[in-house]
Amino acid sequence: MRKNKFFAVLILSLCLVIPLTGCDLVKDILWHWSRNKDVEITTTEASHGVYQMNLNETRLIKAACELSTDSAEELISSCIEEMRQAPSDNAYKCLIYGDVQVTNYIYDSSSRLVTLYFDPAYNKLPPSREILTRAGIVKTLTQFSDDIQFVSFVIGSEPMTAADGTALLMRGRDFVDSISGNMEYVREDYVTMYFVSGDGTRLQAEDVIVKYLSKINLETALVNSLVSGPITKGLKPSLSPDTVVNKVSIREGICYVDVDKTFLERVDGQSFELNIYSVVNTLTQMTGVSRVQFLIDGDIFTGAVEGMHIDGMFEKNMSLVYRPEKEGTVPPSKPAENGDALKKDIEQQVKENQMSSEETGPGETGTEPGMDVNSDEAGMGEAPVETAPEAEPEPIPENNEENTGE
Repeated sequence: MRKNKFFAVLILSLCLVIPLTGCDLVKDILWHWSRNKDVEITTTEASHGVYQMNLNETRLIKAACELSTDSAEELISSCIEEMRQAPSDNAYKCLIYGDVQVTNYIYDSSSRLVTLYFDPAYNKLPPSREILTRAGIVKTLTQFSDDIQFVSFVIGSEPMTAADGTALLMRGRDFVDSISGNMEYVREDYVTMYFVSGDGTRLQAEDVIVKYLSKINLETALVNSLVSGPITKGLKPSLSPDTVVNKVSIREGICYVDVDKTFLERVDGQSFELNIYSVVNTLTQMTGVSRVQFLIDGDIFTGAVEGMHIDGMFEKNMSLVYRPEKEGTVPPSKPAENGDALKKDIEQQVKENQMSSEETGPGETGTEPGMDVNSDEAGMGEAPVETAPEAEPEPIPENNEENTGE
């Protein structure tokens, strides 16, 4: 900070002694100096700060803090140090103290991931303090989203993991600032799920926000949500509500779905194919998932349901997805046939009238004096040609094969 003040005084002095034109030159010098990559960066925005915990260990508060750093590594160190300092407000306490001690950290700039290493004593924390401590540390670091997007914890030599055994990568928005009863933080994602249409013959998309606890992954949350059933009125569940989800995990682009035998049951007489592709189409929307492999209680099921085998891998199948027609559109089947028939009747009538006028010859058109042979009223009486402009069917909208879930 002293360096900044020195340059500010120097520039002010130069502007006072140099003519007006010279001051522009000084401004150019200042601009180039400020663009120097090695210049000290000071965070003075009110939005920056460190999180602290109330004495009852039920809520977090963000305290404004000024951090002066030259790199992301220094920023991380400064944040850790600030989280060790006792708050000025004695109604709150710092996050890093006692059994919570950061022994080291690693920063990966390519993935914007900070891995924090804690003393094994971290495991002694009661659940309420642990979840708030973790939330406050993650939210403090990830507020600098240009440099840090994810944080992972290693306790002693053991990484903190999700239910499927993978390292838990935490984001600031995964946490809430207070807890009451539930000691886990909640994630939420906007997804498209596929349930059964009202007539029970096809799949239909439902866009929802799925909220799930940190101890499970998104793919598990999606299958559990399919088991819970749709929210939208008129849609039907695709899976039995008694289906037990054993485990869902992703490896090398394949999502492995392990469920119990209840999954093989047909729901309300619906085709078993809908069971399969409601899961497949829902999961393959996830980045990195191209195929789905089903397991029944940990094993590949070699039997068949309705002649359908599920021992292989399944890819997305959007041909089963129904997209409701917009209001005001005409169904494409019957009107198309009626319209074609009416058009044929009109064409036939025109041909007959033309043949009739050729047979009568000139002067024997059978029309009233002054009437044009080619007019709509010529020799037509109440023939369909007279009403053709009104009876012409409206253009039928093209069938849109797009699906809202893609």
